[in-house]
Amino acid sequence: MRVRKTVVLAALAFGVSFFSACVATQQDVVDLEAQTDALKQQLEGLQKTLTSLQDNQADLSEQVKNLHDDLGVYTETIKENESQMNDLSSKIDDMRVQIANQVLSIGKVLTAQQIKSLEAQKAALEKDEKARGHSPTEIFNSADIRLGLKNYDLAAQGFSEYLQKYPNGAFADAALYKLARCYYGLKDWKKAGEQFALFMTRYPKSNLIPSTRLMYARCLIHLGGKKKEAEQYLESVENDFPQTPEAHAAALALKKLIHSHKPSKTKKKIKRQAPPAASQ
Repeated sequence: MRVRKTVVLAALAFGVSFFSACVATQQDVVDLEAQTDALKQQLEGLQKTLTSLQDNQADLSEQVKNLHDDLGVYTETIKENESQMNDLSSKIDDMRVQIANQVLSIGKVLTAQQIKSLEAQKAALEKDEKARGHSPTEIFNSADIRLGLKNYDLAAQGFSEYLQKYPNGAFADAALYKLARCYYGLKDWKKAGEQFALFMTRYPKSNLIPSTRLMYARCLIHLGGKKKEAEQYLESVENDFPQTPEAHAAALALKKLIHSHKPSKTKKKIKRQAPPAASQ
């Protein structure tokens, strides 16, 4: 009885074990089928992706081909433009040559009579300019420049020309004063004194009067024999125009002139008498 129970239990255990093994095997099959389905789906997805890539590659190849064709067309267009530019440049050069030739032809068309007429007009203009000479301002400025360079001869000629042609000109007073300065520079004291005296007579209210009186007095001193008159003019500069450079120069000249008038003091020599001869 006990043995039968044991056999029954063992049979039951074997059956349970076999059933469990069957159940486990069936679950594995289900799982494997599921994995297989998943792999099929992935494979299908990869196949679609590959197909899409192949399609994209075909499109890209087509685009590259189109771009290459466009570049070829662009290159040809550039070549055509360069050719057209070269043609245009050649045409421009030809036009320049034609214009130059036309200008040259026009120049040659001038008749001898026209050339003669132009020369006559030119000669007339030159004659007119020569007759008019330089303007008053040009004459004065030229002489003034020469005076500044101490070219007294040419400067005197210029100022004399100005005074002869334009005695009432805008620079007549300055020209007369500077003419006197030219003669003074040449050490022609007589002519310089005459021009300074003429200036004082014509332009007594000029701002050049202080300098003119000073220079006139110096001329008198150089001429000699008129030192008294020279003193009077030097004193008038000091009195009438004090605190001026001319007044200071006049004071120095007057002091020097007065000092030259004083007689030099000489000591009288006393002759010693010989002692009387001793009586014998």
